[in-house]
Amino acid sequence: MAFTTEATLKGFNRRFSVSPECRPYTLRDNGFMETKGGNFQYKRKLDTEHRNGLILKVTVKKDLKTLKISTVTNNELSAVDVTKLENNAMILEKINFIFDGFVDRNVMIEK
Repeated sequence: MAFTTEATLKGFNRRFSVSPECRPYTLRDNGFMETKGGNFQYKRKLDTEHRNGLILKVTVKKDLKTLKISTVTNNELSAVDVTKLENNAMILEKINFIFDGFVDRNVMIEK
């Protein structure tokens, strides 16, 4: 998956881009870790009954202009459309809560 100026989760109707006010310290303060390549990555396990477990991944490129967003299985090999899972209300609520926090803290802006 390539970095883009606007990103969304598969199946979601919300689109996000990196806030122009976002700085590296803003990302670190919000749980992002710096990768070996200098990008910033947020990983959050979503407690679910999905047989392979789910992880929310948000990666912001080091230029702080592009990002990518995905939900993947625990082994991080395959993307999962959380909107198509059974009993997904709790997962969707958690994901929306996380992104609402990113918007409130000037990490992202919603399009």
